[in-house]
Amino acid sequence: MWRHCNVGTVPGCQGARPWRALAVTALALLAGTAAPACVLVFGQGRNYDPDQPERNQYWDTANGRFNLAVREPLVAAGQDVANMVLPVAATDVPANLKRLMAEVKRLGCTRVLETALFADPAAGVVIARLRLYPVMGIAGPQAAGSHPRIGAVAYTLQREFPLRGSALDRVDSELLGRAMAAEALPMLAPSSDARGVVSAPSAAPAR
Repeated sequence: MWRHCNVGTVPGCQGARPWRALAVTALALLAGTAAPACVLVFGQGRNYDPDQPERNQYWDTANGRFNLAVREPLVAAGQDVANMVLPVAATDVPANLKRLMAEVKRLGCTRVLETALFADPAAGVVIARLRLYPVMGIAGPQAAGSHPRIGAVAYTLQREFPLRGSALDRVDSELLGRAMAAEALPMLAPSSDARGVVSAPSAAPAR
């Protein structure tokens, strides 16, 4: 039968205090791992044209607003979220990946949610896209000299709009970001292992 053990008054309880300390430490470690892992919402525009600085600024602004709006439903759901957005002029892909991985490692994020809002002139559409990637090599014990890496795409959510001046001007990147993030939210649970692709043409969210 178990009994309450007071180290100061009950014989045979001298070893209780170390065991109690170990139990408290174990509970603290378990509590620490129960917290939701960080998700890095990473965005960058496309369509860079060195001869059109105003257009580049347009896409930078639209992608920045889209990226920050995606954050809102995640934070409201209790996710630990960090944001990172690169300008359209950052066209050095290896350097961009290096910056991304440095931020992932610094923050300890186990997922990257990529946001992108860009034009595809060949297809005649504007594309709004979310892509979820797992980060491998962050959680758990790490081998000496190992580095985190981005895994295969786990989930994609994409919306397309006609590439026309009037339609493009009506796209509300903030409203669109919040709506798409809310739709993708079930896939962002740390315990979710679901995979999928959702892609459909959409009417532009009105301003």
